[in-house]
Amino acid sequence: MKKIIYAGDSPVGGAANYLLAILNSLKISYTHVPPEKILKSGRFDAIILSDFSKKNLPADSERKIVDQVERGAGLLMIGGWGSFSGPVGRWRGSQVEKLLPVQCLNRDDRTNFPGGALIALKQKHAMFDGLSFTNPPVICGMNQVRVKKSGRVILTAKKLVNSVYYPLLVVDANPAKRIAALTTDLAPHWCGGMVDWGKRSVWLPVNSKTSVEVGDSYIRFVSSLVRWLVKERV
Repeated sequence: MKKIIYAGDSPVGGAANYLLAILNSLKISYTHVPPEKILKSGRFDAIILSDFSKKNLPADSERKIVDQVERGAGLLMIGGWGSFSGPVGRWRGSQVEKLLPVQCLNRDDRTNFPGGALIALKQKHAMFDGLSFTNPPVICGMNQVRVKKSGRVILTAKKLVNSVYYPLLVVDANPAKRIAALTTDLAPHWCGGMVDWGKRSVWLPVNSKTSVEVGDSYIRFVSSLVRWLVKERV
């Protein structure tokens, strides 16, 4: 069974349990490291860093992560205050940043869209086969990044005011690598209408006491990204 280390977001029962609920719905083993804990890397098929501060990743654990990703494990960074160059994240100059298909900015990179930004499919990708972007959701914020030469932009966010485009999902251009940067969050407020994206709402359990309500297209989007990350068929 595939194994994921997922570091960040809320502890179980917190407000940002959306990715936890998705992982529970998939037949994938995972270990969740809450954002206030130290990440001591073990063996994994993929690692997800979501609103997780660089200061909670010791140098020896970072070296182990780099080694496993260079050997073929997946790596995904998801946006938030604790991601990229967010004020809590501060990943610029790290060994993890060198692996990503994007470069962190030399400043606070948080960008809010009070008027919203539409998700747009820039390039087709097999992970999203069967998922329609005809009526895309609106997001409300993200981390700004610079796309490296090694990056391939799959999704953009089109600002509704002024129609400015920002890279939203960037993957490594080498198809043998499963490394990606999703520059918005998967939980409100930044993800905006994405969490309700779809034709019907679904309740997904986090544990026996906590559930989240999400749209069916949101489930397909996140599930497809996770399965691609661990090299499972979507």
